[in-house]
Amino acid sequence: MRRGLIAALLTSLLVVTAACGSSDSTDSSGSPGAKPTKSAEATAPATQKTSTIEAVKVAGDPGKKPTVTFDKPFSVASTQSKVIKAGSGPKLAEGQEVVVDYVGINGRDSKEFDSSWKNGGPTSFGLAKGKLINGFVTGLVGKPVGSRVLITIPPKDGYGANGQPQAGIKGTDSLVFVIDVKKAYKPLSKAEGTKVTPPKNLPAVKTDAKDIPTAITIPKGEAAPKKLVAQPLIQGKGPKVTAKQTINFHYMAVNWRTGKPFDSSWQRGGYENLPLARTPVKGLTEGLVGQTVGSRVLLVLPPDQGFGQDLPQTDVKKTDTVVFVVDILGAS
Repeated sequence: MRRGLIAALLTSLLVVTAACGSSDSTDSSGSPGAKPTKSAEATAPATQKTSTIEAVKVAGDPGKKPTVTFDKPFSVASTQSKVIKAGSGPKLAEGQEVVVDYVGINGRDSKEFDSSWKNGGPTSFGLAKGKLINGFVTGLVGKPVGSRVLITIPPKDGYGANGQPQAGIKGTDSLVFVIDVKKAYKPLSKAEGTKVTPPKNLPAVKTDAKDIPTAITIPKGEAAPKKLVAQPLIQGKGPKVTAKQTINFHYMAVNWRTGKPFDSSWQRGGYENLPLARTPVKGLTEGLVGQTVGSRVLLVLPPDQGFGQDLPQTDVKKTDTVVFVVDILGAS
């Protein structure tokens, strides 16, 4: 799955996010994962003994960073999961948005490669194959909200033969995660609320029969605004978005100068998550904070509120004004 430009520009991304081109596989429980590719068939070296989840010990209270110990090198042949402490909430289902604290450890050398505690707080993501590595999804589906969960993942359900060099993960490494499940909810599928008529001098948003945006038309003869514009097109009835939240959103982006679209989550087929405190695109944070969940918002970002750089493989320059239409599907 190709990541959107906004996600690609974030300086710190959740390591369990699926790599580009990851696909479905099947784990020991028979749950469907993403499509297998040749790179997804990596297994531990023949000289490395496989183990089970029972070899991993987890200490510490839920809500605090756990201490995780095992004999290295640790390797498993199939995804396994275990509830360390059960929560009292509803069971997780694929397709939900989940909010978690987590720590990830490499089975080869027992080194921590990612942690929400290190990154500054809980993380939100869509619990769906193709968005996350398959083992992470398989290990969490069916577990109650409020639980602390241990998951051990072989390469075939992780990053395959390519590994994840950014995190020091080789193609033969098994992964160990401890996850505290804080919250789960189902985001909206599109904006819902009261339609708002925008001023005529703003870009026009075209929608299809299902009211999904398909095009943004720049007004002829109009100079690009010099200040940020945040114009609701649909006023949602949900709570107001705050600067510390992560929003679930669909969006389309167009270059004002050329009128050409350069990014669209609708075309990719799945919504994305945006930590508003961490996005480098200032106008998204400023324009979306205070809007309500369920809203569709037209944003016009002058250069000082935009990407701040030329975007590779697009016609967007750092001096360009860019236009977004955003559906706010949820916030956590």
